Amino acid sequence: MPSQKPLVPPSQRLGSSKNHYNFQGKPYKHLEIDIKLTSLKTLATAILLGVPYLGLIYVFLSGGAKVIAISLVVVGILIGGSIALLYYLNRQEPVKAPSNQKKRH
Repeated sequence: MPSQKPLVPPSQRLGSSKNHYNFQGKPYKHLEIDIKLTSLKTLATAILLGVPYLGLIYVFLSGGAKVIAISLVVVGILIGGSIALLYYLNRQEPVKAPSNQKKRH
């Protein structure tokens, strides 16, 4: 019995269909969460993350591994500095009315 070859449609060149360049489907809906950071939340986060980190530094200092303890302090300063820089660059200043324009009557 001869083997049957699969039925393959003839090839078309790219872009030959009319809707080839049209997007199909729905646009992606972005999920945006607005987090309100209050001073209490910031303080609680700093305590929850900082206390174990300070304990880890203390363990390495008391164990005699001063190089690791110093590197942990430097890493903490770098991370805190980068967060402060990002906060400074992304802050939103209140909109002020321009004061140097002449008023029209």
